Amino acid sequence: MQRVSNLSTSSMPWLGSGQTSTGAGILIKRNLNNVKRMTSHPFHQYYLTGAQDGSVRMFEWTRPQQLICFRQAGNARVTRMYFNSQGNKCGVADGEGFLSIWQVNQASSNPKPYMSWQCHSKTTSDFAFITSSSLVATSGQSNDNRNVCLWDTLVSSSNNLIHAFTCHEHGATVLHYAPKHQLLISGGRKGHISIFDIRQRQALHTFHAHDSSIKALALDSSEECFCTGSAEGNVKVWRLTGYGLIHSFKHEHAKQSIFRNLSTGVMQIEMAPGNRIFSCGADGTLKMRVLPNAFNIPSDLCDIV
Repeated sequence: MQRVSNLSTSSMPWLGSGQTSTGAGILIKRNLNNVKRMTSHPFHQYYLTGAQDGSVRMFEWTRPQQLICFRQAGNARVTRMYFNSQGNKCGVADGEGFLSIWQVNQASSNPKPYMSWQCHSKTTSDFAFITSSSLVATSGQSNDNRNVCLWDTLVSSSNNLIHAFTCHEHGATVLHYAPKHQLLISGGRKGHISIFDIRQRQALHTFHAHDSSIKALALDSSEECFCTGSAEGNVKVWRLTGYGLIHSFKHEHAKQSIFRNLSTGVMQIEMAPGNRIFSCGADGTLKMRVLPNAFNIPSDLCDIV
């Protein structure tokens, strides 16, 4: 059986206008203008916010004041940001094609990045820290169609490109790294998925996954399967080995509007232990699905769309 849960703050009327329930207490609610991206620290109680105006700020969950402003307003819009797995670095990609990386433990309240370079000539849409974080992969859109790239952050920004893959007409939108297999998974504006082997630095496979731009991508912790979400709101689950379709959920996050061409569909996906998929989208909902064991499904069900 599949179970879907819709979560809404309207189901929690006891919360005040400036409070948010966590199940164990109340956290401060902050009003920040035009925040488009957020990410949390891997083990400390910190999180980053990235805004349309280009500003990037770090907060602690229980303190009202910001800890650090990594970027001021007036820069290019933030497209993606992450902490590395060790938590000592954070990276910010932007709409002008740049990627900037900071040391997290800063004495200054307005530090400069220790490295910043233009990865793609038009926009950098996503990136991933690889291995010890000295290697970084990026996805985006470049005039020469080198839309997925590998970089060495120990080398100067003028000479740090390791390899560039020519792929994804009109640009790559999302990227994920599979460390056990040392593979990169990327999605594009035309709905294609590409798989790259970073050891051999070659493309292994490309297939058409969606009829519109791929907006979200998540990987199962076992690296047996991955999940994609599209601009029209569809969610699909794929095998990482063989790339077969396991599950498909049409219009999971289709925005109901007379201006359907403005819908951004699926905005984010996370795969959690217990075959759980969390997704949110332009319809204003957060959904959780509990899937049956993906590899105990009769083979004739795997191709159902």
